[in-house]
Amino acid sequence: MKSLALAVLILITGCSTSSHKVTGMLRPATASDKIWVYYSMPQSAKVIGTIYADSFNGATLQQASSNALEKLKMEAAKLGANGIVVNPSDEQALDGAELDGRAIFVEP
Repeated sequence: MKSLALAVLILITGCSTSSHKVTGMLRPATASDKIWVYYSMPQSAKVIGTIYADSFNGATLQQASSNALEKLKMEAAKLGANGIVVNPSDEQALDGAELDGRAIFVEP
């Protein structure tokens, strides 16, 4: 019975992963809700690192993409970024979303 409950919980919550690789200067951690999303590199931005996230949560691809974007923001915040540049991608995970990009710091 416990195995069935665990399997149902995993199906309901789905799964997601995220990671980062430092390639620049780390900064003090920031809050993920303060991260700006860019689709091209701002002129004065400095790259802190590369970030990756996937999500298989959500009933739709849009929900999975939104979850993956939130994971990207959390990874960037750990590095002290105040922005992310999301790489364009035509690829799509089976029943989910995969995103990658760069964690950046843009001088205010």
